[in-house]
Amino acid sequence: MGSAELVHGIKSSPRPIAVGALFPDCPATTQQAIARECFKVAELCLIWASGAMAYELARVATPVIWKVPPPVSWAEFVGFLLLISVLTVLFASLRGLYASPWRSNLRRVLRLQAESLASAALIAGTCMYLWDITGVSKFLFVSTLVVSWAALAGWRRLVEAQPIAGWNEKRNVLIAGCDKNARRLRAHLEQNPELGFVVSGYLDRRQAPRPRGESSPEAEEGLLGGIRDLPAIVRSHFIDEIFVRLPRDRELVKQIANQAFATGVNVRVIPELCDGLTADQPIEFVGSLPTMTLIRRPTATLQLFAKRLLDVVVAATSLIALAPVFVLIALVIRIDSKGQVFYKSVRVGKKGQTFTCYKFRTMVPNADGLKESLRHLNERDAILFKIADDPRITRLGKFLRKFSLDELPQLWNVLLGEMSLVGPRPCVPSEYKQYTLEHLRRLDVVPGVTGLWQIEARKSPWCEDYLRLDKKYVEEWNLGLDFKILWKTVGVVVAGTGQ
Repeated sequence: MGSAELVHGIKSSPRPIAVGALFPDCPATTQQAIARECFKVAELCLIWASGAMAYELARVATPVIWKVPPPVSWAEFVGFLLLISVLTVLFASLRGLYASPWRSNLRRVLRLQAESLASAALIAGTCMYLWDITGVSKFLFVSTLVVSWAALAGWRRLVEAQPIAGWNEKRNVLIAGCDKNARRLRAHLEQNPELGFVVSGYLDRRQAPRPRGESSPEAEEGLLGGIRDLPAIVRSHFIDEIFVRLPRDRELVKQIANQAFATGVNVRVIPELCDGLTADQPIEFVGSLPTMTLIRRPTATLQLFAKRLLDVVVAATSLIALAPVFVLIALVIRIDSKGQVFYKSVRVGKKGQTFTCYKFRTMVPNADGLKESLRHLNERDAILFKIADDPRITRLGKFLRKFSLDELPQLWNVLLGEMSLVGPRPCVPSEYKQYTLEHLRRLDVVPGVTGLWQIEARKSPWCEDYLRLDKKYVEEWNLGLDFKILWKTVGVVVAGTGQ
């Protein structure tokens, strides 16, 4: 069976629900191309902003330091700035600074960025000498380069720190097969962490793996299960992509791909050279390895970038604007009861990663220790724990919870990227341990300060209600839904429905 028959025998990828989505029909490669162009425009704007800062610096500093009027011609400086910005972006593009993957060695990126800026400065300086341009002083020339590199370095560091799916987030990989070739593939991915892939383990090509002890210890190491275990492996290990290096076993590749289709993960086949690959199946290189993607789950990269940008802007602005409120609440908490101002708890976030969640303390200091003694008063089902008149809550705590003021410190988690403004409720490890494979679906995205559960079933005693709503959010997510939830959250908070 040739590659064409193999591809045609596999179901096509489902189109995600995207009501009001940005670029809903754009394939992933097109979205990444648009993102790269936006990235170039952003760096052009940064260089122009840096030039404006350097211009003002030269205009103010030159008369003070050298006691002479600044030899600055705005018209000539604009021409210089246009030349230096376009050349810098051009050289950066030639050096591959806008190509995927976005997460790479930051030192190398900053070095290449400096080289691009230096190359642009060399050409710009030569042009200024040949054309006898004297309206741009040496001080302005150098300060423009220094400020521009500092701005570009800060921008790159900021982008590198943002975990956005389809942009620079690390992807969990399952390798089909556990032979020498599969282990070479794992070694290649681990030796090149800038590619962004983390190998979770191997998939046995059999329906069920051999019992322990019947195969070599080397073959058993990292083996997660057989073909029939694939859906459970994908869900429990939060697999994003499956790498298949079994080109001769076409039926097995089709079986793996069809199961991956059902679980919603990407599949990459690493073909043998001269294997009759069809022209309509492009080869993508992962480092130096050629891969042919059979199943690709669409990723709304541009929407996710906009979501993260919204999170950062709103969280940073709110933390600054609400600083006096934070101080006031902290003082009242210390007056109202003994103990720390902030309550820190371990929560489970995206793909099972744990993080420290911050809230204002609303209970007595030993509240966690008293939880078991109050278990018989629980008004929710087995996983959740909530008591209407919880004796552990302080007087101020009731007020803070009523208007959700205790959750304001979570804006810091949002700024760090551990949470989002909107998403599933962050669960505690004890809840996470009781989740079924279906429940783990809600951990495919970053948890949120607010979400569907908070606005539609906040007082529901049933765990299945919030799990159902969280799953609905994950499957139907788009920016319009986030804005709708944020708008309704304002009404819920003002109404004082918190407990």
